[in-house]
Amino acid sequence: MKTFRTQLIINIFTMLAVALSNSAQAGIIDHPQLVGHWTGQLAVPGGSRQVSITIAERTDGTTVALLDVTAAKLKNSPMRVVSSADSVAFYADNAGCRFVALPVAEGKRLRGQWQQPGFRTTLVLDRTPTGAAPAASALKGMSMAYKTEEVRVSSLNSPNPELGLGGSLSMPLGAGPFPAVVLLADGSKAERAEGTYNLLDELADYLTRQGLAVLRLDSRGTGRSAAIPAANSRAELVADAQSALTFLRAHADINPLRVGLLGHGDGANVALQVAAVAPAPAFLVSLGAAGVNGQELLARQTSLVNQPGEPDTAQLAWDRKEMQVMTLARREAKKQLAAGTSAQQVQVRVAQEQMRLDAEAQKRSDALYKRQYAMLEIIRQTADNAQAQAIVANMLKQLYPGLPSATAQKRAAQLTSPWYRSLLASNPQTDLGKVSCPTLLLHGTADSQVLTATNLPLLEKGLKANKHVNSQKLDGLNHDFLAPASAQALAAGTEQHPAASADALEAIREWVVQQVKL
Repeated sequence: MKTFRTQLIINIFTMLAVALSNSAQAGIIDHPQLVGHWTGQLAVPGGSRQVSITIAERTDGTTVALLDVTAAKLKNSPMRVVSSADSVAFYADNAGCRFVALPVAEGKRLRGQWQQPGFRTTLVLDRTPTGAAPAASALKGMSMAYKTEEVRVSSLNSPNPELGLGGSLSMPLGAGPFPAVVLLADGSKAERAEGTYNLLDELADYLTRQGLAVLRLDSRGTGRSAAIPAANSRAELVADAQSALTFLRAHADINPLRVGLLGHGDGANVALQVAAVAPAPAFLVSLGAAGVNGQELLARQTSLVNQPGEPDTAQLAWDRKEMQVMTLARREAKKQLAAGTSAQQVQVRVAQEQMRLDAEAQKRSDALYKRQYAMLEIIRQTADNAQAQAIVANMLKQLYPGLPSATAQKRAAQLTSPWYRSLLASNPQTDLGKVSCPTLLLHGTADSQVLTATNLPLLEKGLKANKHVNSQKLDGLNHDFLAPASAQALAAGTEQHPAASADALEAIREWVVQQVKL
């Protein structure tokens, strides 16, 4: 009897193990109420991290579970789920962690043990609202998992329309139709170097987690769009953006009445041109758009002679110098305070040092602007490219004595290319009066590429007939919408993983959510 009983127990556990294994492999969860979004704070030494687990049901009845942990670089990490009559276990094999929990509070809370190498603690996750259209109040701080697929969009204004533009479409989990947005990069090429900061990469991830489908296309001549020649004019980029809108409006899981555009820098100006033509996007987010004409804008660029994706070494050197000078000034201020100097006197001296640096930077900027404006005027007035290139190459050598002749000639060819000539002749004011869709204008006050004080008032003036314009200035943010500390650390080479300003992300989220009625 003992042998039979022992064998029976073994058989029962074997069958249970097989059942649980099959359940995990098939992605079947015994508790239907677990499907949804679960979030909570994980207490770690020195602070806490937000943990999010998203469980979604596929059309074939199976499920997928994904893990996100802030500050740990874990995004959409797959999890195995093993459930029993009274508990559920989540295993993130790739991350080396697990969470074994009991559903409590009528299925609205998971409470259990979180374990990772060398660390174990109690974790409580609360259910957050699910569905295709969660309440706006629930979206703040919410981490929604999503899926991403490669797509190909046909562009009519392309020498190879059958090839199409390659890109990626990120979709929230759950049932659609979803609101959607097309992201437009700054410049004719969307350089996406691995491991570096890219504003649109961050926005694509962030906005999809807020419940929007996000479409990004690789620019002509790059990445998945390499088969199509690079753009020679902004008109081609406008056509590509229009094709992207058409693609999303026809997608089965997208709400065609809730498809918008978000552009950064020159991409924002492309978006404004697209919005001036029917059918207009449902909404438009403009990040650091220009209000001045092309020649004025290019003359103000501190990195005008750089290749796409190449760092502006002169500006970076200046940023490092400014940071070093102010660091020394603050150290000296501490010494003076310790020596008995009044706090007011110390503050005045630090402020004077900052004012001196600001004046020096302005003088440097004005001198560069005059030289570059003159160079661009020569390009504008000289139709013969060979002649224009020879003059520009000589001027570049005078501006930058250390610049090799071959590099000067290469950059002269770049500045006289059809793309730059098109940009040189552009004027945003031509189309602004035709834009009537809800529009958010967002600018950073520390933007040295598209000066806020010059460009934002012109944009507001051009859009004055539009009653649905929201204009905002964000203190201290640069053209890439990095906060001052991140921008300075990046300039000093001490920041490896800079992130977009939380204020910028929140401003975009709050406004977009209002437009798409999430």
